[in-house]
Amino acid sequence: MKRRHIVIFLICISNRLILLSQSTAVSNGRPPVSGYQLIWSDEFNGSALDRTKWGFHGLGKRGDAYNTTKAVRLDRKGHLVIEASIQGDSIHTGIIHTANLFETRYGYFECRAALTRTTGIWPAFWLQSSKNTDGGTPEANGVEIDIFEYFRNDRADAVSHALHWAGYGSTHKMFGPFYSPLKPTEDRFHTFGLEWTPSSYAIYVDGVKTNEGTTYISQVAQYILLSLEVNKNVAGLPSLVDLPDSFVVDYVRVYKKR
Repeated sequence: MKRRHIVIFLICISNRLILLSQSTAVSNGRPPVSGYQLIWSDEFNGSALDRTKWGFHGLGKRGDAYNTTKAVRLDRKGHLVIEASIQGDSIHTGIIHTANLFETRYGYFECRAALTRTTGIWPAFWLQSSKNTDGGTPEANGVEIDIFEYFRNDRADAVSHALHWAGYGSTHKMFGPFYSPLKPTEDRFHTFGLEWTPSSYAIYVDGVKTNEGTTYISQVAQYILLSLEVNKNVAGLPSLVDLPDSFVVDYVRVYKKR
């Protein structure tokens, strides 16, 4: 599906407002940035998760749910499905990552996904560094880069983006969140992208640049994560009658400068 339109956003970058006017084709199979070539992808066309590309992240209790391998599957229609469901007296969800399988520095990272409809669970597409430890710096130790998180309890009509570094203890630092509006689509799918260069980050939603910044730039290789989580302190708790619900991903693609 291709749509051509003009979108205007007010963007907050380092406490400054910048007006962006973008004309773009949405989901046309090409990244919205020029000069890049595809180097890695998963189109999820098989019958099971490709374990040469993905591993399971943080199995067991995490927040207010349990991460399990059974929560992650392919639907045999070209989609990855991460499901939040009730199993006994617990909520089960899943997280996958490319740690130790595919890690890279700089490039354009994109996924196409349909978001959850239930308040209290949140899907995300993000990058992480294995060196993101307490007291570290973005340049030397990397940054958790939240390409998007969807908190329906906060804003059902937007996704958020943030940076985290220096570990997750007393030295933890954060920049954000920043928001990008979501417009309804016929099939509920959206594209979410990050252009990461040695000097900047730029976020794209449905082919439109919505946020950019030039501070706290990671200079180390990072890996990809796709997650669906439950944590009452972050996104509230879901109503059990609304589960199961799923985060559905059409593809993940990574491009590098030619």
